[in-house]
Amino acid sequence: MHRPTKATLEANLEIDGLINSYGYEFFKGFKYVSDSRRRWRENVEETIDCGEYKRLHILTHPFWYHENERNLKETICDFVNNANRERYDVLEKNITNLNEIMDPAEIVE
Repeated sequence: MHRPTKATLEANLEIDGLINSYGYEFFKGFKYVSDSRRRWRENVEETIDCGEYKRLHILTHPFWYHENERNLKETICDFVNNANRERYDVLEKNITNLNEIMDPAEIVE
């Protein structure tokens, strides 16, 4: 789930074979911090180091982190501008001989 509604959070959904990280066990029984929009709403390092919390639920979005540092604008622009190549790569994993249907050189970047 991403950005669940209040009703979804209150439902404490249990789904066989899955862990609901928004379920009461994790969302109510842990200190929750997230890097939404590449912004920590509180200092996560201080939260970890303070020793006040026995259990932490830390949500990170890999989308924001890169081998070489990028600012918010660069990250968003790269994401939008590279969409065609990434779509092709996804299809390539799921369509046998995709290159016979569409040559990678035809990708508009």
